[in-house]
Amino acid sequence: WGRDSEVRPTRSIMQASTSNITKRRGSFPSKIFNNSVKSESYYCSICLDVCRSPVTCQSGAHLFCLDCLTESLQQNPSCPVCMDPLTTPLPSAFAAAQVSALDIVCIHDKCKWKGTCGRLDRHLDTECDCEPIACSGEGGCGALIPRGEMATHQQFFCLQSCPNSKTEGSDEVAHSTCDVRLSRNDLVEHLKCHCKLRLTRCPHPLCELSIVYARMPAHVEVCPYAPVSCPRECGDPKLTRRSLDAHRSDCPNEPVPCVYAPLGCSHIAPRGQIGQHERDIGIHFVTLSKAFVQLQQSHNQMEEKLQAQSSLLERLQVQAAIFEEALQPVMAKARAEAEAAKARARAEAEARAQAEARTEAEARALAKARAQAAATWSLLFQPGQKGYN
Repeated sequence: WGRDSEVRPTRSIMQASTSNITKRRGSFPSKIFNNSVKSESYYCSICLDVCRSPVTCQSGAHLFCLDCLTESLQQNPSCPVCMDPLTTPLPSAFAAAQVSALDIVCIHDKCKWKGTCGRLDRHLDTECDCEPIACSGEGGCGALIPRGEMATHQQFFCLQSCPNSKTEGSDEVAHSTCDVRLSRNDLVEHLKCHCKLRLTRCPHPLCELSIVYARMPAHVEVCPYAPVSCPRECGDPKLTRRSLDAHRSDCPNEPVPCVYAPLGCSHIAPRGQIGQHERDIGIHFVTLSKAFVQLQQSHNQMEEKLQAQSSLLERLQVQAAIFEEALQPVMAKARAEAEAAKARARAEAEARAQAEARTEAEARALAKARAQAAATWSLLFQPGQKGYN
């Protein structure tokens, strides 16, 4: 068909058609064409399907898909049919226009669309509900899903990252992340039952702490409300780690000494059995007798010490009285001397005051005399007076 120069498009037209070559690769499958006679005229000489982006060799006699011929030229730089040298496929604007006008149905069997080859790409890109597209919703999983099923997919089946994938904190567990990706249907159950970073309630009924599941084993090891067994095996079912210390003060199996231990009894028995021992008078009679004798001896020793201390106190009181009697004359003489010294000091102070008063009076009289002398001098020897010269 391409050998007739009147039919074959000029090179400038073919070059201009390059921009119209569709982005979709491959060829049009034969099954989508309503008129097989017309479509057979534009079959690719390599893949034997209708050319999606028609190109020719240098002679223009053979038609190929752009992808088919490009791949062939990478192996052998010549036309696969006529073997003429060829390095670059030549777009065929005429064939492209003819193929674009061919009537077809959608490439997806379930789609009822009918149109032309030129509208197929637009239909697949924007309209076809059967065309697989990548999931691109919020947190989209990127899966290829038919356009018509995308809303259902994103609502129920889209793979979502666990919200705990961005958990941060100050400790090692908080800095870890949950990398699980699940469908929206399974995500709720995952967060509730399976996520290692979910908040969980301590399994012990009395403990109200909620912590990250990954830290739960460490918490259980130290939980104050964890049930524990009594080390003395008393069998208390309500015993917890928190109440263990208090339990030891009333555990019936805890070893305790006899109440008469301060009196010398060294018997030790479980708290629940020590009462029977303490009520046995025969066992404690000898112990009490020995303790009474020791107490009497201690009492006698204390009496002797008290009498010795009383005698010493009496001797000290006598010595204090003698010392006080000897000290009285000395104290009287000292007081008299102190009074005499005070009197002398007062007399000296008065004498000094009188001397200062006399000195001050003499100073005032001298100043007055000097003033009078100066006045007399100034009267006798003033200029212009007779005695002046």
